[in-house]
Amino acid sequence: MKRSLLLLAALSVSCTKQPAQDETQTAGQRTTEASAASAASGDDAPSTEPADSGDPHLIVFADRTSQAYLLLLPPGEHHKPTREALQTLVKSKLATASDEPELALLLELIATEPTPVAAGPGDGSPRATRDLLGINIDVLPVGGSKGAVGSASLADPILTRALTPEQRASLTGRTQALLLRAEYRNQYAVRGLRLLQTLTRIVALEHNALVHDPDTGETVGVETFTKRRLKSSLGNVAEQIAVVPFIDKMNPDGVRLSTRGMRRFGSPDLELDGLPRDPKVLQRATDLLNGLAVLMVQLGEFDSTGYAVELGQVVEVSVDDVVRAYADGSHVPDCGEACVGEAEVHLVERAAEPHDPEDHVVARVIAPRELSDSVDHNHGEWVKGILRDIFGAGG
Repeated sequence: MKRSLLLLAALSVSCTKQPAQDETQTAGQRTTEASAASAASGDDAPSTEPADSGDPHLIVFADRTSQAYLLLLPPGEHHKPTREALQTLVKSKLATASDEPELALLLELIATEPTPVAAGPGDGSPRATRDLLGINIDVLPVGGSKGAVGSASLADPILTRALTPEQRASLTGRTQALLLRAEYRNQYAVRGLRLLQTLTRIVALEHNALVHDPDTGETVGVETFTKRRLKSSLGNVAEQIAVVPFIDKMNPDGVRLSTRGMRRFGSPDLELDGLPRDPKVLQRATDLLNGLAVLMVQLGEFDSTGYAVELGQVVEVSVDDVVRAYADGSHVPDCGEACVGEAEVHLVERAAEPHDPEDHVVARVIAPRELSDSVDHNHGEWVKGILRDIFGAGG
């Protein structure tokens, strides 16, 4: 079964991360105010300032975002590499690579230290014209309660399930991590994320490092990381995120599913509740969230004129979107009938909870407002209905 449902058996429903908020938007429409985001600095993951409309039904995508990877280094004393050293390494590994046409852009990204950008849209500033905003580099401690990667994450059998026994045994000796954190905008098939993943792969191979993703909590080897790299077609978005189960607040016997990792696309994470503890239904709900995630990446692409992007009030998600999320062939949706279904959904920002990703918005997937605003609306029945509409009977 897909990796998100493997988490169902082992991830705790009472995580300890402290919530905050970041900038999230929507799609298809534009707002005339685009907020400037603060530059990344220090050891904490950078947060973009939210375009706060005061209306939880108005979802606004981030005008800039970031992704970090922590490369768990083998035993020994390690020091922060210079930007020049990373450029030299990249050029040596990609000098003859015919499949790396963006090498010059990667070298530019490595050379750039993120800085604040101008707030005015369409003024020729980096805010309006550039998608690659720079990269932060550091070496941080690993393990314990204050390490960049906590001991609990490294001991979790689900979060480390992609490691070989030898790799898992080596975790206790990996006491330092190289932080590579890129800042970028969602443009050109999330080019900044793809370039960061190329750099991470090269450096991890060079230093025999394992790769930890702070948003999903997973630690993987270089081979697994390479297989999951985001494709320019966006055909493997499902491999970039995790779908995590929690107890349904409105029904203790039920389940809600939340994505982790949508921050890297400048999008809110997504949550679908009102689900029964039925593996087939949960797999279909997972597929729905992954299909919606592909749409969010596309709908949230930054407007190069500098305007922030709002999500439309109704988003139509179909089986075709689900198939596109798994275009790498890792999973085929289970359809009770021919895969031709679709459904309309609405997103609403919910109040932050302690287990939420730090500095990030989570949006519930609910019915369009003409339905969900009704006093007699039954959310659980609506969820059953849209899963049936998309995937056919038998769910």
